[in-house]
Amino acid sequence: MKRASVLVALAILFAGGAGLLTAQKNAGAARLASFIPRTAGPWLSEADRVYDAATIFQYLDGAGEVYRSYNMKLLVSRRFHKDGRPDIVVDLFDMGSSDDAFGVFTHDLDGEDAGTGQGSNYKAGLLSFWKGRYFVSVQTEEETKDTKPAVLDLGRKIAAAIPESGPAPKLVSYLPPEGLVGGRVCYFHNYSILNYHFFVADTDILLLGGKASAVLASYKTAGGESRLLVVAYPDEAQAVRAYESFGRNYMPDAKKPGLVRTEDKTWTASARAGDVVIVVFNAGSDEFAMTQLAAVQELMAAAGPVRK
Repeated sequence: MKRASVLVALAILFAGGAGLLTAQKNAGAARLASFIPRTAGPWLSEADRVYDAATIFQYLDGAGEVYRSYNMKLLVSRRFHKDGRPDIVVDLFDMGSSDDAFGVFTHDLDGEDAGTGQGSNYKAGLLSFWKGRYFVSVQTEEETKDTKPAVLDLGRKIAAAIPESGPAPKLVSYLPPEGLVGGRVCYFHNYSILNYHFFVADTDILLLGGKASAVLASYKTAGGESRLLVVAYPDEAQAVRAYESFGRNYMPDAKKPGLVRTEDKTWTASARAGDVVIVVFNAGSDEFAMTQLAAVQELMAAAGPVRK
């Protein structure tokens, strides 16, 4: 085949692939759009805007990195307008999995439960919730006596239109229930999100790398509040490297393997079980820290591995 013919054939192949991707994106956007009502009381909807992981920054600028860190697939944004009243904006994300829909919901847990979807928060004109693989934000530019019921009603209708539910990440089942602070469980994949909720180090000493899955929880103790971090790695070899990296960088003065008293007089303890690394931060005593590690490993044995 002549070179020119080869180039033409490749161009046709790439064009066909791009066309298929566009068709899939359009179909996905249409599905998301079908979950959102066209009106919200007297508010009328404007044209939808559609974004994916490559274009999210055109809409959310720096905040788009949060959604990308949770592997977002697609976003449909719909604005509702009524002269003389604040606009209302619905952002409906397909996160690709219920794990990541749950995760991005847990990134901001401020607010009160609105009883919507599989978990929700409402605060100052912003409703957020997750259901199945979808994360939804309904926000008004100004909370008024009219916008609050409209926002909540929109959320309920969207949640009802989404046909499927989905499980929370299996890692959540590894968290001991005793002392767990309700509403303070965060799920994520990279160290920047970890540091947002609880600062560990300037660099990725736990080697999360965006490929691991992690859950961070808060616990009330006699000495204050401790944090429990459980990280599942793609395989045991990576967990070994991460455990060694954490010990080398965070616990260099440990008198016993995996246990150290830090400068603030609290205790940090760590352990590895297969492809999972467990860390207890800010424990009031070494006994509590070691008990937490053992409790997680017991729950792991009962629930089974995250990855089969």
